[in-house]
Amino acid sequence: MRQPSLAELRVNGRGRYLPLRAGLTHVIEEGQDDQAAILLVHGATVPAWEFDRLVPHLRAAGWRTIRFDLFGHGLSDRPAVRYDFSFFLEQALEVLDGIRPHRPLTLLGHSFGAALAAAMASQRPERIERLVLVAPLLDFMANSFWGQVFSLPGIGGLMMRHVGLPVLERRRARRYQTIGAEDLTWRFISEARAPGYADALASMFANRTLGPQREHYHGLQASTHEIFVVAGSADHVVPLRDVAEVRSLLPMHEYRQIENAQHNLLLTHPALVTSALPPPHPGLR
Repeated sequence: MRQPSLAELRVNGRGRYLPLRAGLTHVIEEGQDDQAAILLVHGATVPAWEFDRLVPHLRAAGWRTIRFDLFGHGLSDRPAVRYDFSFFLEQALEVLDGIRPHRPLTLLGHSFGAALAAAMASQRPERIERLVLVAPLLDFMANSFWGQVFSLPGIGGLMMRHVGLPVLERRRARRYQTIGAEDLTWRFISEARAPGYADALASMFANRTLGPQREHYHGLQASTHEIFVVAGSADHVVPLRDVAEVRSLLPMHEYRQIENAQHNLLLTHPALVTSALPPPHPGLR
């Protein structure tokens, strides 16, 4: 498969592009303005379409859904910058400020997106009503051999492009085939092979962006938000021992464990994830 350009990928994309300081951010909004809004923040490797199976359930439950692609991912720009945590947090906060819902919203983050969501809630507490952390990332770098390799100065980027990306593609293909979502394999590969994705991932490893996230969860200690944690019992990326440590850093919260669910529980168990959320508050009509 040849390398498509970002412009080619955007031809069939839906949604809009929000101009931010670092470039254009792809945003998809579904629902009515007067509905309770939920902002979805994706993880480190799969863009906002990882919520494709979750959104219909959220919409049926009465939510207005808003999601966006982090820089370097999906249809958002892929600037040649340092992809550290503060860079992604700045983007997420700009999106939050740019969408301007009528009232505080619910924020749902998956994996790395959960750490971002926690930091967003600390930075903009008045904008967030409820916080949902799904498979919240604790420290991917701690037990990842490849994470250490990709973070090596000078060769990490080369290793990511020639080793890491092909491995990631094969892994995604197996996972999507297992859950009967083979169409997502082509989608992931086409976007991953577009210029900028591998460089963004390499920069994330070089800057240990997926390293310890404890401070972001601990920063919620004084929070008055309603907090919900959802985890899969068979998740090998964020195992239950990591989830338990994340929970120990949080103030009072509700916990829902989905049995036999793995890290891609948004794709495999969207109805159960939705049922773990509180119902949206009545609209503004």
